[in-house]
Amino acid sequence: MRTQSFFLIVLVVIFSCASLNHATFLNLNDPLVNEIGNFAVNEYNKQGNKLKFEKVVDGVSETTSQGTNYRITLSASYGSTSKNYAAIVLDNPIQHIRKLMNFAPIKA
Repeated sequence: MRTQSFFLIVLVVIFSCASLNHATFLNLNDPLVNEIGNFAVNEYNKQGNKLKFEKVVDGVSETTSQGTNYRITLSASYGSTSKNYAAIVLDNPIQHIRKLMNFAPIKA
């Protein structure tokens, strides 16, 4: 009985680990990464803001059942002031979906 319980616990742990989503660091030179950053700023600007996208500073991507979540830190300017912002973009090219999930300034 003890061996069977141990075997069952090991199986549960293996399947739990296999089902976890793993984040991957982004290649900041990838044109898609900059496209995602620019998209985030453009969507945010639709709320009446006037930011200008500069670059993606850092980020990770995570594949889910709904598509790929990009969690990025980007730099954008308003006039001569440049600040960093955190954004989450859901991208699913198969279903032609790209959606800004969250956008917020990073407080220094």
